[in-house]
Amino acid sequence: MTDRTAGSVNLVEDGPSEAADTTKTSDTGGPSAGRKPTDPKASQVAIETMPMSTLDEDDIDGELDGGTDGVADGTAKSGGAPDTRRTGTPKSNSASNTSNGSAPTNGSAASAPGKSPAEPAASPAAEGGSADAAEETGGPASGPGKSDEPKGRSLGDITRGTRLADRYRLEDKLSSHGKSATWRAVDEKLRRAVGVHIVVAGSEYARSVMAAARAAALVGDPRFVQVLDAAEEDGLVYVVKEWLPDADNLATLLATNPLPPHEAYEMTRSVADAMAVAHRAGLSHLRLDPDNVLRMHTGQYKIVGLSVEAALYGHDTTDAARDDTRAIGSLLYACLARRWPDSEAYGLAQAPRAGGKLCSPGQVKANVHKPLETIAMRALGHEVKHQAPFEAPEDVVAALAAIPPILPPEPEPPVSAAGADFDDEYTPTAVLSPHGGFTSGPPPAVRRPVPAGPPPALGGGFGGAVKVIVSLVVLVAVVLATWQIAVHFNAQKDDDPKASPSGSPSAPQAPAAPQKPTTLNIVGAKELNVDKNGSPASAQNTDDIAKSFDGDPTTFWRTSTFYDGPPMKLRDGLGIVYDLGSEQELRTAHVKLMAGGNYTEVELRAAPAGAGGSPSSLSAFTTLQKQKTSDTDLDFTLDQPVKARYVLVWITAMPHRTTNRAIGVYEPGYQDSIAEVSFTS
Repeated sequence: MTDRTAGSVNLVEDGPSEAADTTKTSDTGGPSAGRKPTDPKASQVAIETMPMSTLDEDDIDGELDGGTDGVADGTAKSGGAPDTRRTGTPKSNSASNTSNGSAPTNGSAASAPGKSPAEPAASPAAEGGSADAAEETGGPASGPGKSDEPKGRSLGDITRGTRLADRYRLEDKLSSHGKSATWRAVDEKLRRAVGVHIVVAGSEYARSVMAAARAAALVGDPRFVQVLDAAEEDGLVYVVKEWLPDADNLATLLATNPLPPHEAYEMTRSVADAMAVAHRAGLSHLRLDPDNVLRMHTGQYKIVGLSVEAALYGHDTTDAARDDTRAIGSLLYACLARRWPDSEAYGLAQAPRAGGKLCSPGQVKANVHKPLETIAMRALGHEVKHQAPFEAPEDVVAALAAIPPILPPEPEPPVSAAGADFDDEYTPTAVLSPHGGFTSGPPPAVRRPVPAGPPPALGGGFGGAVKVIVSLVVLVAVVLATWQIAVHFNAQKDDDPKASPSGSPSAPQAPAAPQKPTTLNIVGAKELNVDKNGSPASAQNTDDIAKSFDGDPTTFWRTSTFYDGPPMKLRDGLGIVYDLGSEQELRTAHVKLMAGGNYTEVELRAAPAGAGGSPSSLSAFTTLQKQKTSDTDLDFTLDQPVKARYVLVWITAMPHRTTNRAIGVYEPGYQDSIAEVSFTS
């Protein structure tokens, strides 16, 4: 039975044999188990001294077999203990292997007729000691100047349009690594795209790749990219896998921002669950990295290259479960901190270290989910609060099951100073009952009357006459109404004593006094938190929003601390949407900040007139003015008043601040606070 564990496959390349080294080979051989020992030297002498004309073919075969049994047994005994290190590939079937742990290839001959299947077959070069002897026994020559590489195509012969198995047409070359290459191909029978790994059959990894592909194909878990076919043809080993055009790898997802907590949780849960299934089946990956984890557009995560990736790159290990667990920890760390723990790789900067110890994700980024941070550090092999590191994917699965599921955040409702929601579609939870007092629950549904259809049109000429009469009546009514309005307006004009006499020049009027600015009342406010893609992002400090317009400049609303700045890189900005209660003419705005220094940039934006509620996307607001300052006061004065109800104060850059707990700065970084905001008309 094939052993589908993650043990390594021993690969031995047949080396060239010396034509004149037959006597030496015979001396090192021992008697074959269960057979009478023969004198290899005597057999060799007999062959050399007897004329070829007196020997028939059976005599030659018998003498050659007797002189090489010792060589085969000696090789098996001196080979040492089998390699017990684990790789991502399963072992070859030991019951069908030759003495070097691999099946006979083009460079080794099959067992001689009449021998027991348990006896290993020796190569013709070892039996005869020369290419001539190999030709007489029917095996390939292996002497100096002969190539052990399988005859057929090489990777250089593979071009676009090449067909494998008269079925898979190669289209686009995706990558090349040493003696292997990866292509996108078309399965012409099923008319679908597939991925194809191609390896030279004579390379050191060819048998490992084939064994790994066969083992991985038996794992039916949908979280692994499936192996569809694997075979050898014309000196090439190829592995056909599922092609997923609607997927992005994790490296692409982390190119701009860390993943939100619910996405990081889902990725880790899917990968750890899948690897636990693989390890129970005796398989491992050993190359789990952001390039080999895909997210489908449906949100499902898939793993590329179970066992096959390690075989292609020749990776092995003594503890596959531990190594795959460390890889899961690195993936989760990258999702939370957008840093790679070991080095700069996959488009990510190297994670910082303090005193030689890896910094936790919470020390790199603000607002990191604490339970996920703990799981990441334990999966990376660190002890956290006296909790031991994880040693297998099952440990990660158990830790994720012990914390509450992390769900996508719901849209935040607007927050007002009085605690009421100013959404027009808000439904109260308590309503006034017909008998007085309040009842809980939503108001009873009101059945709206169904409008009756129009009456049937009158037939004949009578209906047309009625239409003409009705039209005339309406026209007369409009004329009379217009005449009445004109008479009433003229009468008021004649009765006005301030009206100047007809024909006399009007009295000079004094210039109108400038209107005093009126402070607009702010009835509510809420944070606007979106990432660069417009998706909801983590909140800043929702409990202190009202302090930004309470009239007290000593109280404030503060942002989180960021490690990049002054311009914000993780987001387009952050800020507060202020509700003026109704549409007002906005002329000026004053923003008082808590931090000066190089530098703060603030935009004043407004939602369009007629907005039914407070917009939840940045694109719904129009930029009115933008200012950049190193001071703490910003004054916006518009050239023309703007009618708006919802006004956004949007911060796009913040100065660097040192730790000062008195004003809410708990760690150094780029941060600012809004102490007071006011608007005038």
